[in-house]
Amino acid sequence: MGSEMFSKQPILFYDGDCPLCNRVVTFILNHEKDSKILFSALDTAAANEFLSKQPSYKREEDTVYFFDGNQLYSKSTAVLKLLTFLKGYLLVLRLGWLFPRGLRDSVYDFVAKRRQRIVKECIVDVRLSKRLLQS
Repeated sequence: MGSEMFSKQPILFYDGDCPLCNRVVTFILNHEKDSKILFSALDTAAANEFLSKQPSYKREEDTVYFFDGNQLYSKSTAVLKLLTFLKGYLLVLRLGWLFPRGLRDSVYDFVAKRRQRIVKECIVDVRLSKRLLQS
């Protein structure tokens, strides 16, 4: 399957070796409205193929990317855009939009640089295997 067939589906690109990132993926799987979001570790061929075709893509370490089906977002904006795909009770987190992007991204970078120390054990959710972006 080529990544073109997924070009209008939401996709979360994350660090597949990061314990915190994998916990966030499990959180998303537990709280999404429906099963629309696809996932891809950043170091896969599928991610490289898909992201290289995005005009706004700039590869940065320690960064999560979210494609909402139309546009690619990174860092704190990616996280906030992802919230619209989660259940309504989590919409309170959208208050993050009240803060300027520079401040949001500074907090994001602070956590991202320490993510390997925040969560030590990497657990990959078995449900993820059916939702991976394939190249």
